[in-house]
Amino acid sequence: MIQVRREMKYAPAAFLFAALLLQGVIAGAQQEDKTIIHAGDSLSKFYTYLFPSFGDATVKMRDGRSVTYQMNFNTLLCDMQFINRKGDSLVITNPADIDSILLDSCSFIYDYKKGYFQILAVCGAVSLAVHRQTTFDPVPFGAMGAKSQVGGVEMINSVSNRQGTVPLTLNEDIYVLKRTSFLLYYKGGGIENAGKADFMRIYNGDKKSFDQFVKTNQIDFNKPDDLEKLFQFCTQSKK
Repeated sequence: MIQVRREMKYAPAAFLFAALLLQGVIAGAQQEDKTIIHAGDSLSKFYTYLFPSFGDATVKMRDGRSVTYQMNFNTLLCDMQFINRKGDSLVITNPADIDSILLDSCSFIYDYKKGYFQILAVCGAVSLAVHRQTTFDPVPFGAMGAKSQVGGVEMINSVSNRQGTVPLTLNEDIYVLKRTSFLLYYKGGGIENAGKADFMRIYNGDKKSFDQFVKTNQIDFNKPDDLEKLFQFCTQSKK
């Protein structure tokens, strides 16, 4: 059975604070986006989802059972959520019992060390995957005119560590860093960045043809479609 913890369904209308979006950073098969959320605001106001709406998902458990739920991936919490019969949004708290989730033609797996991986393509023991991670840090004293308090960060971290419910409001200003990484995920837990050198390691052909493919197709290592195209090219030599 999937265990859950309850999330807030609605944010209080009284809170009118805004987040300041800082410049996103892109660095080699990785995208970063940094935001400030202010004290007194509701974290749930900043929830974003991978898909436009909750949709039917097939959850395959490690014991062989399969269940179906209305699900979506919360890209702020980096967690799978589903809707119960009362219409509440709930977070799965025993994801280690899940083998895979099929949602909107996308496949997700759970790694107990890293969290959820969205699988873009598979060849044998290696998969091209997207990993999303969010970290929460206090705004240092004096930065943006804010004063840091430790307690609120501990509450926020309880979300990412699956140890508690998301707090209704923050008691300090925090930096929220959302990081999206493109990775080569191996059965057994091995992980490599989906960079040029890493693709070369799974490619059995010569470097000249590899470089020519990258150049001709103008492969952008921060675009999933380009990475899938390169992954298919590299893994064809293994068949």
